[in-house]
Amino acid sequence: MIIYTDLHNRTKNYTLPQNVIKNINYNFNVKITTEIDPNAEIYWGDKLTDNHLKQMPNLKWIHLSKTGYGKFNLPKNISVTNTPESSNGVAEYALTGILYLLRGLNKMTLDRKTFDSNIEYILPFNKVKCLIVGFGNIGQQLKKLLSSLGIHNDIVTKNDNIEYILSNNLDYNFIINCLPFNGTTQNYFSSKTFNLMGKNAYFINVGRGETVNENDLYNTLNNNIIRGAFLDVVQNEPILNSINATKLLSLNNIFISPHIANALVNSLDTQIEAFTDNLLKYKNNQSLNNIIL
Repeated sequence: MIIYTDLHNRTKNYTLPQNVIKNINYNFNVKITTEIDPNAEIYWGDKLTDNHLKQMPNLKWIHLSKTGYGKFNLPKNISVTNTPESSNGVAEYALTGILYLLRGLNKMTLDRKTFDSNIEYILPFNKVKCLIVGFGNIGQQLKKLLSSLGIHNDIVTKNDNIEYILSNNLDYNFIINCLPFNGTTQNYFSSKTFNLMGKNAYFINVGRGETVNENDLYNTLNNNIIRGAFLDVVQNEPILNSINATKLLSLNNIFISPHIANALVNSLDTQIEAFTDNLLKYKNNQSLNNIIL
């Protein structure tokens, strides 16, 4: 049984060590490869595309190392599972972004007067209003964190009209994008959406880069239509591969991190445990955990 993995992400926490590969190969009598193999039966990772599916026509099970999925269409004849626990750090990172911006840490310089101008925006938690867009596992975890701090939060689900909500609530301090990428969420955030956020709003993206029209976001920030942005993802990564994202780096009202929201000290252990638990079930023809298709 051949398993193809591309579990080699942006931080060392997501590099699958050779000793782990050898242990799984030995304990489960499988062969893990990092080279695309047309005979592969199982996929394990987070970079799957439709092109991979064409090159590996014998796949029977796809295990996603995260909760979301990106640049591929979910196949109808293949079992697909994910790793819900991987999103816990993302919600915490979104909260980190909120506190970073709320306390004006992005404005602190050696010139104290520059920071003083930000004081009027620093609000107590019970005066802060957040809008969580996308209510999957990440959005649910974030809501719990915000509520525990007494921070008001509303949600936007797939059945809600975000433009209607924003039109009737111009006082959100933070709009947090937790959306996955699919046919209905591409360019979900565009100039029309940004224009409704209000000049004191911050936009935070811990979802998918493809859900944001980056050219519209650039124009929005460049013209100070909203207060600023905090991004962990862009459309094309690493960021230097993206012309629009590179333009964003030139602005002084944006913070961009290199897709590290879910990087925790135990991240790799979480990935391995979730996969191997399911691998044992798969080999024993048992129902898999966390089936999404």
